[in-house]
Amino acid sequence: GHAPGLSVAEPKDEKVAIIGAGPGGLTAAHDLARMGYQVTVFDSNPKLGGMLRTAIPLYRLPRDTIELEVVPLKELGIEFVTNTPVTDVDALLADGYKAAFLAVGSQLGRKLRLPNADHPDVWLNLEFLRRVALGEKVDLTGRSVLVLGGGNVAIDVARTAVRMNAAKVSMSCLESYETMPAHRWEIEEAVEEGVEMLPDRTFKECVTDDGSISGVRCVKVDFRGFLPTGGLDMDEFPETEHVLPADLVIFAIGQGPDLSFLPKD
Repeated sequence: GHAPGLSVAEPKDEKVAIIGAGPGGLTAAHDLARMGYQVTVFDSNPKLGGMLRTAIPLYRLPRDTIELEVVPLKELGIEFVTNTPVTDVDALLADGYKAAFLAVGSQLGRKLRLPNADHPDVWLNLEFLRRVALGEKVDLTGRSVLVLGGGNVAIDVARTAVRMNAAKVSMSCLESYETMPAHRWEIEEAVEEGVEMLPDRTFKECVTDDGSISGVRCVKVDFRGFLPTGGLDMDEFPETEHVLPADLVIFAIGQGPDLSFLPKD
């Protein structure tokens, strides 16, 4: 039977496929199931919750909270197919699904195209958070970590690196300390935990020494924001060039969706 207290419309014949079991996919599944549709949710991860589970650090979101959110969805008769990346939406539609709802999230971290950015010790925000969140042993003991970015995900990365035993964690970003996009309280908590803030900088190169990462070459800037064209409104001060030392660099400058599975049209 259905969860008590949830009104559900008459069952419909149409099946709907939802790709992605994060907040967007689970909300759509809930609403469609209550409208009477037969709903199947596909996700590439072994467990539900999407980035709640793979990107938000444990200290911010206890995992049993996610489990509790999912229980009523199962009671609505929604079917969950985990460990199953969907690579072909047309095949689902051919398979009798009347519609497919894409809730794939912004899973791909981004790097700036800097020299040496492809070095194995230059990591991506979500990849690092995912590995830690899924229980992989990521030991940063003795390492000096520099996180590039000033938003909440950058803070999550920095505070997680502290918890992985890094010897030193710094964050650097274009914005001034006052205008960093992360929440104030997140910034303050990170500083309390020993994260060093190095604002007002633009990045030129991931510096290597004898094949190993040794830091990031920066220039001080006065950053005023983004132009309507997407460009940066800022002044660089070339005489201020310097290297911020680190043996591990993690980009946290934003992320976007992976839509590589969709045909071009």
